[in-house]
Amino acid sequence: MSEKGFDLAVIGAAGSFYLVNRLWLTQAVGGPAGWFLACYANDLLAGAALTAWADLLLRWGRLPPVRSWRQTVPLLLACGLVWEVLAPLWKPGAVFDPWDFAAYQAGGALWLLGQKVRPMGG
Repeated sequence: MSEKGFDLAVIGAAGSFYLVNRLWLTQAVGGPAGWFLACYANDLLAGAALTAWADLLLRWGRLPPVRSWRQTVPLLLACGLVWEVLAPLWKPGAVFDPWDFAAYQAGGALWLLGQKVRPMGG
């Protein structure tokens, strides 16, 4: 799979999971798994999707692609700052959750791992 194909697959999978999770999974699954799906699963996959999106944009701009935690950590911390700190200032119902920062970072780490283990191809 090409790097571009990998990024598009991650973005598509994250978007599809988000819809299924919001519309069905969180209501269908109970217990600790249901709690994780409702609270952190979307944030985890958002970290992977955001990293994939940044990688695509860098490639399209003919810039060096994302390849290390030194690139993903600041990117996802900035995103987390906006969603977890600034959004509650203007969006009613939004709350600050520091564990979301960890979920975003874990998603970025999964993307990096996926880049390392994905089947190579053009």
